[in-house]
Amino acid sequence: MSTHTFYIPPEQISGNTAVLDGEELHHARVTLRLGPGDRVEVIDGEGGVYDCLIQNLEKKESLLKVLSHRVEPKPSFSLTLAMGIVKGERYEWALQKGTELGASAFIPLITERTEVKVRLPWKRLDRLQRIVVSACKQCGRARFPILHEPIRLEDLEPDAFDLSIAFWEGEWAQPLSKAKTTAPLKGRCLMVVGPVGGFSQDEAKMLKNRGCFLTSLGPRILRTETAVAAGAALLQYLFGDMK
Repeated sequence: MSTHTFYIPPEQISGNTAVLDGEELHHARVTLRLGPGDRVEVIDGEGGVYDCLIQNLEKKESLLKVLSHRVEPKPSFSLTLAMGIVKGERYEWALQKGTELGASAFIPLITERTEVKVRLPWKRLDRLQRIVVSACKQCGRARFPILHEPIRLEDLEPDAFDLSIAFWEGEWAQPLSKAKTTAPLKGRCLMVVGPVGGFSQDEAKMLKNRGCFLTSLGPRILRTETAVAAGAALLQYLFGDMK
């Protein structure tokens, strides 16, 4: 088992050769002080996992020899997290934990109570992508989740999924256990979480009318990012790979 994991895009891997450059190369050379002859693990973001040997380590790029290759299987339960945008590092924390918990995609949501002004294309996506890569490397995940541009809540399409669940503390919320009795054990699931202050009653009604199962996370009011982590863990336990 390799000690260090690096991300190399698939277009930089050909046959038994991989090219390491950019920030990943700097991390290998300067931070970790690796050199020729060291073995490392490489992931390509699309499920490929490579056991590699460093052949040289130059300032601009490093050549790695691919010793073996395997493919991480696609999950049978695909979880998309649609989360109301929040300020500062809180969204980044939720993204990191959602990635570690196996989310397949993230959709940033603009809602009635969103406090952040969003302009498209969202400049924040570049930083968020780096957080996803780092989280995947940390948790041993080779298939990166998809990061979507922000959309308005009314443009979300819950009926495109096998199961859609929205967390809401209002009167229409039902126990999450009821969703398990009617939901498929495998398939595509959408989990929807509001921003600071949650969804308005009109938004909750709209989600319900569009096929979302409204449920709560218990009697306590959770921060948005806490709800994302707790909800993802629960759904992975009920339907996914956290058995």
